[in-house]
Amino acid sequence: MRSATVAICTHNRASVLERAVAAALDEAERADADVLVVDNASTDGTTTALRVLATSRLRVVCEPELGLSAARNRALAESRGEVVAFLDDDAVPRPGWLGALLAPYARDDVSCVGGRARLAFAVPPPAWLTPALHSALGAFDLGDAPRALRYGRADYPFGCNISFRVAHARARGGFSTRVGLRGGAQLQHEETDLCYRLERAGGEIRYAPDAVVDHLVLPEKLSPTWLLARHAQGGRSAAIFILRNRGLLRALWRIRWLYGRDLLAPRYAPRDPIDPVRLVRECRRREALGYVAGLVRAVPSLPALLRDVPIAAPGVPAR
Repeated sequence: MRSATVAICTHNRASVLERAVAAALDEAERADADVLVVDNASTDGTTTALRVLATSRLRVVCEPELGLSAARNRALAESRGEVVAFLDDDAVPRPGWLGALLAPYARDDVSCVGGRARLAFAVPPPAWLTPALHSALGAFDLGDAPRALRYGRADYPFGCNISFRVAHARARGGFSTRVGLRGGAQLQHEETDLCYRLERAGGEIRYAPDAVVDHLVLPEKLSPTWLLARHAQGGRSAAIFILRNRGLLRALWRIRWLYGRDLLAPRYAPRDPIDPVRLVRECRRREALGYVAGLVRAVPSLPALLRDVPIAAPGVPAR
């Protein structure tokens, strides 16, 4: 089994952090790993919450640059294991999680492994919340069979339950700070961006169904307003990702190929009683509009976006 560091990046989440860290420590003890918490400019009671959990397996570092990508890059730099397993501060791993993530790394060409994320609702979800919207809340499940994941054929693992071979991730430049959560900016795709670059360099991305986490859904996320904004930011994030990694022509073609029908859908302003079918359609429309708006905003900075994509580096296998 490869050596590992479990990394939890957190920003002002003291109210939920303790449970995630405690479960991570249990998993780390089973796998003889360590746990690293990256405190990303927190101003709440995070320090106090971590003091209660102090143990020789737990390290805490502070990353002053606000942003999830910056915090994850700090975790890559600080990792003592061959593999860094990222766990969200509101995700709790089930027994055997870390061992299941590490097993595929027996093959040297494996660069990334991710597992399932099951939703754990803090309060009963509303009746209008259908499974079609669960992925926006962090749910990820590709079935019971382990498999390799290829871009365009299946989604890459979600960031709440994902691991990387440290040497490969470092060689590819780590996480781009042009994407990812940063304070009020809820951009996404930071792990997708890195997975894509790793796959292009010859690394394999794997799905490990037995690596399961329960991902907490707080009440403030259970509103149409939150979900619509989430989809809009997802579209904007996708525009940046496609421009960076696939180029302008692919980015423009995506409007017609993926979003054309959604852009023509009629607008729906959710009011009680909320129509679940129309809400899903409106979420897709907001994602499409976010993509177009993100493309318009990002195209002028395309040269800078491309400079941020590192070329292949030694240490990552080539096809």
